[in-house]
Amino acid sequence: MRPPKGEARRLIRLPVYPFTCPTCGPFDVWRGMSEASAPAHCPTCHGEGRRVYTPPGLVRTPLSVRRGRALEEKSAHEPAVVREPTGRPLAFARDGHRNPPWVAGH
Repeated sequence: MRPPKGEARRLIRLPVYPFTCPTCGPFDVWRGMSEASAPAHCPTCHGEGRRVYTPPGLVRTPLSVRRGRALEEKSAHEPAVVREPTGRPLAFARDGHRNPPWVAGH
C-alpha cells in the first residue's frame, strides 16, 4: 500500500502498522512508534480499527550459516564422543615411529 501523495515525503521514515476494521477489514497506517498501539480510523467507514500484531519481517539466515551455527551450539553443550581415530594415518605413524621426526629422541 502506498502513502497518500502529500504525505509521501514525511512518511518514508515511518513504519507501517496493520490494523483491522470490524466492518471493512484490514488496512495499513503509517505512523511513528510512539503512536503504534493507538487506535486508528478506517479510511473507508471512519470507524475505529484495532492494531493487528504480526511477527517482525526478519531476513532468513542462509542454510550454510544456520548449519554452522547449529553445529557450533551443539558442540558447546553436547560434544560428540569419538570412539576411535578417524581419517588417514600420519606419514610418520606408518613408518613405525612413535613420535614425529621433529620431536627429540626419535
